[in-house]
Amino acid sequence: MPPKTTPADFEALLRRAGLTLTEAQTADLYSAWPHIEQMLARLRSPARGREAEPAHIFVPEGRA
Repeated sequence: MPPKTTPADFEALLRRAGLTLTEAQTADLYSAWPHIEQMLARLRSPARGREAEPAHIFVPEGRA
């Protein structure tokens, strides 16, 4: 799946984050970017409320 972000926009994101990378490093990150975009799309989706997220605290049985 190709990324939705163009290479130029991706490089702008890297600059805004203050990252100075080689061309090889940028290419490696950009190749993984479609997976990151998919994960970001699943986070805090308006279709899912806060209650759909897992609990932030785990208490093992017998310790409650």
